[in-house]
Amino acid sequence: MDTFLLLLMAMLISSISAFSIQIVGLPGGKVESLPGMYVNSFRRWIAEEEKDVSDTDNNAEMNSCASNTIKIEPIAGAGVSIDEGWVNPTSTADLFWPLDVKLQGRPALNVMFRQGVLSYISPGLDVRVPHNGGSWRNYGMNSQPIARQWTSLEIAMEQMFHIESFILQTDSTDGDIKHTTLFDSMDIKNALQKVATFIGEIDPLSPLNSGFHIVSFPLIDRFSDLPCPSQTDNEDEIESEEIYKIVMLGTSEPFGSKLLDMDEDILVMSSTSALEVVCTRTISGKDSEYLPLPYKPLYAVG
Repeated sequence: MDTFLLLLMAMLISSISAFSIQIVGLPGGKVESLPGMYVNSFRRWIAEEEKDVSDTDNNAEMNSCASNTIKIEPIAGAGVSIDEGWVNPTSTADLFWPLDVKLQGRPALNVMFRQGVLSYISPGLDVRVPHNGGSWRNYGMNSQPIARQWTSLEIAMEQMFHIESFILQTDSTDGDIKHTTLFDSMDIKNALQKVATFIGEIDPLSPLNSGFHIVSFPLIDRFSDLPCPSQTDNEDEIESEEIYKIVMLGTSEPFGSKLLDMDEDILVMSSTSALEVVCTRTISGKDSEYLPLPYKPLYAVG
């Protein structure tokens, strides 16, 4: 077999494997996995309480599904999409940050539906690029992260369950990894109430009743700017540069920061859900040689 073809197949297998997610908090301490080929096909949705239509996502599909109080908007290109030219923005490992855009984020509760049934829970990071009074969630590859480890609804309903968010960055002076708080610690009781309301009002013809879907329920309304890296002397020549790691933990442990230094086995044993992505600076979108047509209005190309 041709060497190039072998290399291409290896890259594809590696990419699919990177999308795999793990499920913890199951009866008897059982751990399950969902392979990347499934995860890569999950539709993605953002749930919002009814607001003025001008606040909707500019690059979402035209259709939406709504309840009396909560509506969900699809994220363009996520999963099986009819949109031509969009790339799948979902990633369990990376968050790309093009040099020519500003990134904002807010914490969310991500809910996985399987055939219309609430199956698993995880912390979520709702990322957007503000642009011309609207927002772009799918601004390219690796722009919408999801957790690599999810937990059961039973665990998420525990009294102590909450979500903590951190930035991990290497200290330039001593080389140690230091952590800072990204968002305040938040319980999810209000979000779970919104989930319950939404489920009770899902239309029988809703697309959520077929296949896998991830719906993000924001924990706060306001977006915050993600910490911007310091400028580098040769910024125009950078193709990619890892700047920090974002870790979000959904756990019943009282101090999530103590879990940052624990072995992976502890996260599994404590039924902790974990979103963990490396934030990487990439070349400007307008400088991309293969920029798909739907993204040209964002990056002012053409």
